[in-house]
Amino acid sequence: MFIDRSIDPTADQVRALRDAPDGPPITMVNLLKFRAQARYADGEEGPCTGREAYARYKHALTDTVGAVSQARVMFSGPVQQVFIGQAGTPESDWDEVLVVRYPSRRHFLAMMADPTYREALRHRYAGLERTVLLQCVEG
Repeated sequence: MFIDRSIDPTADQVRALRDAPDGPPITMVNLLKFRAQARYADGEEGPCTGREAYARYKHALTDTVGAVSQARVMFSGPVQQVFIGQAGTPESDWDEVLVVRYPSRRHFLAMMADPTYREALRHRYAGLERTVLLQCVEG
């Protein structure tokens, strides 16, 4: 079973997040590029778009493990146009932006370790062609 781990954080990135002092809330800004068709490694899901597969993941993120993560979606919407930058380049070619607030790093890390969340990652892998995740701290 092949899973594209290029959309995962590296071990160094996870360590840096884990080892930082747990302080103010964090906001994660997700830049999302969906596959035209979802690619499930196990072949068990029926055909769907990448956007539909990612919606399953997003449901787990906010609803299924919501008590653990206490995640709050601040914004979710399609990218309408590139206003500054070169349109059509990988750096600017995104389908959707998702902004999620967590009460602390600890909440985000607890979500990442949750078995139900980890199971839902298969929808993320199936749906995303690529992504960038930017961690922001209120301050």
